[in-house]
Amino acid sequence: MYITRALNGRIAKVLANWPVADVRAICVSTGGRILGLGDIGTNGMGIPIGKLQLYTACAAVPPKGLLPVLCDIGTTNAALRADPLYLGIRDTPPAEHELDELVEEFVQAVQTLYPNCLLHFEDWKGTDAIRILARYKDKILCHDDDIQGTGAIVLAGLTTALEILNSLIVAQRVLFLGAGSAAIGITSLIMSAMQMKGLIKAEAFERIMMFDTQGVVVTERPSLAAEKVPFADKIPASKKFNHLSAPPAADN
Repeated sequence: MYITRALNGRIAKVLANWPVADVRAICVSTGGRILGLGDIGTNGMGIPIGKLQLYTACAAVPPKGLLPVLCDIGTTNAALRADPLYLGIRDTPPAEHELDELVEEFVQAVQTLYPNCLLHFEDWKGTDAIRILARYKDKILCHDDDIQGTGAIVLAGLTTALEILNSLIVAQRVLFLGAGSAAIGITSLIMSAMQMKGLIKAEAFERIMMFDTQGVVVTERPSLAAEKVPFADKIPASKKFNHLSAPPAADN
């Protein structure tokens, strides 16, 4: 199904047209930030379809209860907006407050129509993804694959590698090349894993550094994106790791 900005006030009515009454998982995307493709708007509908196919192929979830949704909010891709064959609305995406209002109406419609449904956010623009997940993660059954799913897979790989090396996660010092929504999700989960192994949050943070297109993410940077602030360093990068104590011995 496609949900557009023109459906404000009518989203629940439109969703109710879906022929299955007991929807158990919705994968919803804006097509706003697809890996390797960027913002492709409604051309991204294959993403929620494909993700839900994985639910069936890998976890045997019956496809009847799965609903792919593309939230058509426009696209920043000028070539697509000018393409006569493009199926989406030919506008640029709305301001944050307008998008948030649309998402809120959509979320409430899902809660009303499909109370047992998991809401899976997929391939939203990074800042939108972080903000929306923070708003709903403790209120409804939902997850963001690009933030939480990526974080879980990276932590699983790191944990397995450390088992092979007979080393501990609290002994690691991690540099991130990139500080987008995926990196922030991975960072949060690695820090949580370190805390579960005995470090306090400040100690875990000392073992993390983020590096993006403008260099090391530091608090002194002008116009630092809000989502990067909790992970920004307050000390020069050259001194970041120098004061750390020697890594603890591996637990045999």
